[in-house]
Amino acid sequence: MIKNLILVLIICCLCTSCVDKHFKIYNLSGELVENINLNKSSSNFDQFQLYFDKSKIDKNYEEVNLIVTDYYYYGQFFFDENFMEMIKIKTLDIGADALIYENKRKDFPNYDNRYLYFTAIRFKNK
Repeated sequence: MIKNLILVLIICCLCTSCVDKHFKIYNLSGELVENINLNKSSSNFDQFQLYFDKSKIDKNYEEVNLIVTDYYYYGQFFFDENFMEMIKIKTLDIGADALIYENKRKDFPNYDNRYLYFTAIRFKNK
């Protein structure tokens, strides 16, 4: 029993550390955020939203951070359950409620077409 618990803890630590190197958080000015203050989102895991168009968002929101990733995914990233679970966790951990997929966001200072770019948003007046 204790061996199983230790094994589970080791696997969780390895998965968490591997995910962190693939998901980078930047402030809105494009500077890498080294120390992320983990904030609880006002949304829960089931309420997470991914938007592909800002005009489709029907709530008032503020942009919080940018999430940039080179995390490997199969096919279209939004169909890859593992990828989506990882990005949901990262989004909710920084206190955001949703993401906007920024296809070819070239105004980012360190733009690289090998990465996916997301703007993390927090809804106002929830």
